[in-house]
Amino acid sequence: MANVIHGHFDSALSLHKQIVSLSGNDGGSLNDGRLILLYAGSIAECLLEYEDWKEGLNDFFDMNESFETSLDSAQWLESHAVTQSFYRDKDAELGRSVVRSYLDENAETSFLMLRNIKSSLMAIMDDQTNFWRRLHDMTCTVLVTEQIVHNLCDQIIDINIGAEGWSLGDCVQAMGTLSGQYYAKSMHIHDFGCSTKAVINHGFDYMVHTIMNEALRLGMDNHAGMYTMLPANDTQPYIPFSKADNIDVIATPLFKIFKVADTNLKSLMIAKATGRMMAVAAAGDAADMDCCVVTPLALTSMQGSYHHCLVNV
Repeated sequence: MANVIHGHFDSALSLHKQIVSLSGNDGGSLNDGRLILLYAGSIAECLLEYEDWKEGLNDFFDMNESFETSLDSAQWLESHAVTQSFYRDKDAELGRSVVRSYLDENAETSFLMLRNIKSSLMAIMDDQTNFWRRLHDMTCTVLVTEQIVHNLCDQIIDINIGAEGWSLGDCVQAMGTLSGQYYAKSMHIHDFGCSTKAVINHGFDYMVHTIMNEALRLGMDNHAGMYTMLPANDTQPYIPFSKADNIDVIATPLFKIFKVADTNLKSLMIAKATGRMMAVAAAGDAADMDCCVVTPLALTSMQGSYHHCLVNV
């Protein structure tokens, strides 16, 4: 048993070296914000092995904060953390991906990894309260995002497909539309001091990558380009706003249960759920839809609703 534990401690040390390497700036200094996000993703991935992930979260950090406190975006701004949800998710997902190479199907491996991650961080950070608070909040955000995405997809399949007879394509379009709406609402466009038609927000590309990365991670083929078959600028896309409202009826109670108030974070969660639904439709040998079809369905509706809401804000 001692050798097994020692082996997992070596894995935690190797994980730490990878995270530190990924957190380095061009000048050689350490990006603390990225370090926290990468570790948050790694810790969250291990905590998902718990039957009750909330209990595991409290045990690991020895905290018992409410979701409302942990998901409060105002405190992230005060702590100089990156507030754009899509930027945060990119690094958190990378942290989840990195730690998976050290895990197996045995839950005990995850528990040992968590113990050794904490030991490593305690040796480095000791009692730096601000670090542990930010790490807790980001880990909680990753876990809540996973729960909402999972539950949202399940409920859409049960209600919209099972009871109302929607197709998978209908679901993908409606979810993409809703994510674009939420993202536009989070922009605070009136603060820009310019015409809404002139706004070019590069963060929108992060939204596209979030959807596609989630779909590809869950098995959708990648033989279609990310922007394949998107409409030309003079072509009006089909935007199913009424169906998006039906999705919002399912999503809103989930946001209330988990105390998610930040509109940008809501947009991220729906975007990830859209990517997951794309994988449901287009992954596997007997897929219901081809990725060349499902990709433009999601991205055109998202792009169209985003632009529509910006112009008509």
